[in-house]
Amino acid sequence: MNQDQRRADLHQFLNPRAVAVIGASEDTTKFGGRVLEYLLKFGFPGTVIPINVRAKTLRGLTAYPSVKAAAQPIDVAIMAVPGEHALDAVRECAEAGAKGCILITAGFAEMGEEGARRQAAIVAVAREHGMRLLGPNCLGYVNPLASTAMSSTLSLSEITELPRGAVGLVSQSGALMGSMIAVGEDMGVGFSVCVSVGNQSDLDLADFVEYLADDANTHVICIYMEGLLSPARFLAAADRARANGKPVLMAKSGRTESGARAVQSHTASMAGSHAALQAACDAHGIVLMEDTIDMLSAAHCLTRFGRLEAEGLALFSGSGGGAALLVDALSEHDLRIADLSTATKEQLTDFLPPTHRHVPIDTGAMYQRVGQQEYRDAIRKVFRIGMADPGVGAGLVLLTTQPDMDDVARATVEAGAACGKPLLFVNTGGKAGEKARHVTKQAKYPSFDHPISAVRVLETLVRERALRTRPGPAALQPLALDAVLAELPRGLLNENETKRLLAAAGIRVTRERLARDAGDAARVAEEIGFPVVLKAQARALSHKSDAGGVVLGLASADDVRTAFDAIARRVREHAGLELEGCLVQEMVKADVEVIVGSRWDPQFGAMVLVGIGGTMVELLKDVRLTTAPIDAPAAAELLRSLKLAPLFAGYRGKPPVDIDALAATIALISQFAANLGAQLLEFDANPLLVAGDRAIVADARAVLAERS
Repeated sequence: MNQDQRRADLHQFLNPRAVAVIGASEDTTKFGGRVLEYLLKFGFPGTVIPINVRAKTLRGLTAYPSVKAAAQPIDVAIMAVPGEHALDAVRECAEAGAKGCILITAGFAEMGEEGARRQAAIVAVAREHGMRLLGPNCLGYVNPLASTAMSSTLSLSEITELPRGAVGLVSQSGALMGSMIAVGEDMGVGFSVCVSVGNQSDLDLADFVEYLADDANTHVICIYMEGLLSPARFLAAADRARANGKPVLMAKSGRTESGARAVQSHTASMAGSHAALQAACDAHGIVLMEDTIDMLSAAHCLTRFGRLEAEGLALFSGSGGGAALLVDALSEHDLRIADLSTATKEQLTDFLPPTHRHVPIDTGAMYQRVGQQEYRDAIRKVFRIGMADPGVGAGLVLLTTQPDMDDVARATVEAGAACGKPLLFVNTGGKAGEKARHVTKQAKYPSFDHPISAVRVLETLVRERALRTRPGPAALQPLALDAVLAELPRGLLNENETKRLLAAAGIRVTRERLARDAGDAARVAEEIGFPVVLKAQARALSHKSDAGGVVLGLASADDVRTAFDAIARRVREHAGLELEGCLVQEMVKADVEVIVGSRWDPQFGAMVLVGIGGTMVELLKDVRLTTAPIDAPAAAELLRSLKLAPLFAGYRGKPPVDIDALAATIALISQFAANLGAQLLEFDANPLLVAGDRAIVADARAVLAERS
């Protein structure tokens, strides 16, 4: 099915003209009673067909004993029948010509193999008849713009009208969808569509994100996700949303990696499934979040004010202490206070003394300058002047207990409407701030009771801007690797084998040869030139240095022979392994050591890891992960984002690192990983040595998938 057909199907599914409620009732404690009540309460504009085997009428509507007995065709049916009757009920809807079916019932694939078999049978029936299926184990959908509530969520029982707006919500959890509707309605968020996908047996997250990406009524897309069934389609849908100027925010459960398996490489241990998801989201402009309420608050700001055009932040506060604490919080979240322009400072002359014409703007100091009588007008002007500064992308008003708190709230609402930039309001007045709280609530204005909540939302807005302006993935450049690949074994490659593969890709590696005994090692060392490095080679030896298998700076043939015998003894005692030999390798004096690795992720493909390398890489964990391939500018950006990036500028007398040369090698390694694709399960280049304008792989290991 092509994208246009999927979109047309979903439009009809979300905008039905005739709906059937199977198990309809007048008892609102039951599923069918709530759905029927919501359809009538919120003014569904089409035909509602109650299905009840006993009743003749329900709430003044003619009831029918079955879908087939209904007086007219049905677009969408909704049901919560017992699991053992679900297949027959779905078949009846399909045979009656329904275009869509919502199955609320739980107890299918989420419960194990038997449930999965029953779910597969239901999907097969639906697809045989061309009927789309939402669920099972879901709570349906709510389409406020079409006055349609095909859901039994209790969150709709306490509201009088559906919250209309421009936020499209797709949730894998029905309960969380209901909660987000309730919380969103309370904070003033309006929705274009809210969908609970449940088990994603037919319609899944990707279907609805794809639909919302093109939906003219949706300006921001919010997602709660537990797992993806079609990652490539999901990311393509996110790309479409990005191209259409729509931010995509996503909260994901399962961030921790408890009980992770033991792995063979540094990269695999630091590039788990959530890290891969984070990297994929970054590459495709999706802002990954930890909390659904923060997600809704950020969406509220984006739909009300639009997206950030600058990253500098303005802060207005009547409390110097409160402002100081908030500046600390902003700094801890890597948010930058704006530097006001000279022109802006001049405009503040009438309102603030020279010592206070900067961010944070202390509105308390205005009392001395303008007096209490003029304060109301002055604070409005100061808000507007500060927010108009070209370096200010967003602002925050911190309200502590003070006179005229409700008027400060009104001034914020007015300034927020006028400036066209996010201006958040933080009300820390407790009960004293209740009048101010009433002002923002009536205006459906973004307001927070705790500063950190506002800081997290600002962090999201700044991150959305950064991801929006980030370049997309690089194009794949084919590499001639097949000949070398055919000669190599499958499974874990040793260092020498891995470097042969790297060299075939045009990646610079150290000069070296494998020596089988001490005498051979001495002869090879003389050919390469002293000093040399000696490294143990045994296929099952994961970390050579831990087993005493690496000796640096060997300056003579005698040193090499002695070191070879010592390495063989230590590896035998430490790891119980016999040497295949030792690599005799040129000694490179490095300015800095970097790790570059890759891991094949079954959902998101080749992932590339970049970080500060060496033996302490797993302790430092100063790494960044991204999808492959990337280009050199993107690689340079990753390097500069590391915590220890100042090392590249030169540290304690060391020369600055040639970032461009290093980034070019990292980009080539990413092409190497992308070319091999699923054949390359894991790979480490650690360390990748940087010496002057040279970037050289000094040690490497790889795991190749078995031949199919």
